Amino acid sequence: FFCIYSKNKSYSPERCFSVNTIRVVVTLIVCCDNTVIAMLSQAMSFLLVYGSQTGQSEAIADQIALSARDLKLEPTVTSAKDLDISLLQEQVVVFVVSSTGEGDPPDNFEEFWTKINEKPLPDLDYTLLGLGDSNYTEFGGFPTSFNKFLQSCGCRLFYEFALADDAVGLELVVEPWIEDLWEPLQSIIQTKSNNRLPEEVDLRIDDALLQKLRTDKTNDLGKPKTNLIFSVDYTNVTCPLSFPDGVRDFLLPFAEGQLEKSQIISIKRLSAESDLVKSTYEFVIRTTEQYSAGDSFGVLCENNDTEVMEIISHLAEREAANPNLFLNLTPDPAVKPRLIPKHILRKASTFYTLKYLLDIRSLPKKAFLKYLSESCSDPEEARTLAFLGSALGSEDLNRIIYNQGLSLLEILHIFPSCRPSVVGLSQFLPRLMPRYYSVSRIQDGMISFVFSLVENTRRIRPPLRGVCTSYLVSRSEGDVIYVYRRRNTDFRPVEARCLVMIGAGSGVSPYLGFLDHITANSRECSTVTLVTGNRYKALDSIYREEFHHFVGRGVLTSYFTAQSRDEGSKHRYVQDVIRDYADSFVEKLEEGAVFYVCGDAKGLGVDVYSAFKSIIARKKQLSEEDAEEFMMQKKRQKLYLEDIWS
Repeated sequence: FFCIYSKNKSYSPERCFSVNTIRVVVTLIVCCDNTVIAMLSQAMSFLLVYGSQTGQSEAIADQIALSARDLKLEPTVTSAKDLDISLLQEQVVVFVVSSTGEGDPPDNFEEFWTKINEKPLPDLDYTLLGLGDSNYTEFGGFPTSFNKFLQSCGCRLFYEFALADDAVGLELVVEPWIEDLWEPLQSIIQTKSNNRLPEEVDLRIDDALLQKLRTDKTNDLGKPKTNLIFSVDYTNVTCPLSFPDGVRDFLLPFAEGQLEKSQIISIKRLSAESDLVKSTYEFVIRTTEQYSAGDSFGVLCENNDTEVMEIISHLAEREAANPNLFLNLTPDPAVKPRLIPKHILRKASTFYTLKYLLDIRSLPKKAFLKYLSESCSDPEEARTLAFLGSALGSEDLNRIIYNQGLSLLEILHIFPSCRPSVVGLSQFLPRLMPRYYSVSRIQDGMISFVFSLVENTRRIRPPLRGVCTSYLVSRSEGDVIYVYRRRNTDFRPVEARCLVMIGAGSGVSPYLGFLDHITANSRECSTVTLVTGNRYKALDSIYREEFHHFVGRGVLTSYFTAQSRDEGSKHRYVQDVIRDYADSFVEKLEEGAVFYVCGDAKGLGVDVYSAFKSIIARKKQLSEEDAEEFMMQKKRQKLYLEDIWS
């Protein structure tokens, strides 16, 4: 149990975030004996910088960030406009940049582009995903020029530069580029980390900087006050909106189908009601779309009412008093229309805006912290937030905010005098994005999918359930949810002599659809192998009976299971099966079998891949580097396919 020490020497567990002294605010976590918890600065962190004209680059950057966090990476996402160039020193950077007009940079990239042309770029390793439209003469003109400029500065391209064409479909390039990004990204981050001396850091700001904060006469360290792009009029009329009003008109990332209102036909709990296992559910929903095995879909979700109301209680006085206060937002005429967030409704209530439109769990960017500092009535809290949002505070921002995953609600608890307006939140919080799920079975105008209830554990607040999974479990049969089809172009059954399917937890569910597809199409594979993992055979063996049915019909040739918590289980994890049957799996790899890996990224993806590298190196007497190249070649050939998430 951790609490925070306040200047009046009192401890209050229920108010442990409300602190009044800078030293305590920036320390954040102390043990009962006041010993600061040490942290290693070896986090797998990188910068994710986007330059966006219409919002597509930002949406793709957000998707990359979401997948990166699933893989235990720590992205710092920022627009080029908000980027402090000094942060690029010795960094690993992923750029997502669009082209506008006839090869011009997007508006929020112009200032950064000017700065780096005037001042040499610091040492960095980078990759670049460019977006363009071949209907224009200069297709991808600016991303191409930007890539050449970076190389001319001596920056090192660690992963291939790619251009996606909006005229034929961005996803044709974007999705495979993202899928193949992770191996080289993890490798370059690890290489740079190994070249740094390990050091222990505490979570305190240097005394000299503290003194500067206390003596500085401004709340924002000399920067001009934030200009809000909206002005607002308030009324007390009842908000006429109902979900998903307004939301349905947003750009749906990677959509290949229309947004549809899908009725929930059935809800079934697949795991036992036990604290020993995750709560896992199967939903069957109606659809008018044509799905195939391997497809996935997006779900429009909503923020938790309790969190929303708690944030509202911290807002400016008038907004905090009435969550149904109706907002009439008027954009500043001096602001370019393309810079106004597309996901913000001009007429909506405070509650509707926070519940359906904004990602209240997102990590705050520097400009947002600067705005929050201006919303504090306590001068020291204001200066501390301004410091964290300044170039001077970049290192502490990473250690205090980003590495601990602190979002808006935690910050409002830590800085109780901060009273932002919903207008400011609308300007700085990103859009609440859809969440994606794999289809498990398809039949008679219905699809089923499986998910486990996510518990997000934070260091300084009680556990939070996942935004979308908690939303789904609050639904009932007969309710509707809003979904759209998102095709997975690679993770699907293919014509091959041998298929190997590996999954753990809810990650085994897509393989039901694979086996249905093989059966329905009378496809003859010489071998179809399935390896599944879970905790307890009696508590959470998802679809065990169905898989045995396919074994009995001869569709499934081999079926291996692993239970990590059962005493006496032959195999604890799926990678144990791989090692025990190394000869068979190496033979399949050499013969061109197609391998599928699906499940939790916190261990499965890395551990299974490592197990295959290990058996390849041992059986073929290869070096670690050659074994890595062997497996990378399988990925490039689409013979080793992954669908992993957090």
